[in-house]
Amino acid sequence: MKSKTKSKILKNKSLVFIFLLFLLVPFIALVPIVTVKAALYTDISVSTAFEMINNHTQYPNLIILDVREQSEYNVNHLHDVILIPRLEIDARISELEPYNDTEIIVYCLSGGRSAMASENLAVNHNFTKIYNMLGGITAWIAAGYPVWTSPNGIGFSNIIFVLVLFGIISVLILYFKKQKFKILQ
Repeated sequence: MKSKTKSKILKNKSLVFIFLLFLLVPFIALVPIVTVKAALYTDISVSTAFEMINNHTQYPNLIILDVREQSEYNVNHLHDVILIPRLEIDARISELEPYNDTEIIVYCLSGGRSAMASENLAVNHNFTKIYNMLGGITAWIAAGYPVWTSPNGIGFSNIIFVLVLFGIISVLILYFKKQKFKILQ
């Protein structure tokens, strides 16, 4: 009888051990693996970018790279920039190669595309002095820094406004015509 009980206890202990093992494995797999990644580029605030742009002594050859699309650039942009949309950087890298060892501030609308472009320039093209402007031109404007608007044509946001306004007016006209038609019947 004793050996039967002992065997049952060992079997239960084994089952408990296996059960606990299955419970712990997913948690062990979720433990983050820490890797140290060398800084490929430097994130900077808009105030730091503004200081760099205005410090011609320390940054005499500073380049400002706008990685937004042409339509976004047409709305507003920083002064004296090079416009190369993020997805065109690899194809147009020859335009930037002369500035390989020059400080380059990269910006976009909010900082996402500029971070990807900054990493691309550092990893794939060996640029060494890349600064990603956090918050992009949105944060730049919110901080009250100056932007330039293109003199040719109306901006993208104005076009959207006109289209939305036209759509609303069209819907209202159709609605009231339908109501008038119901009244006449």
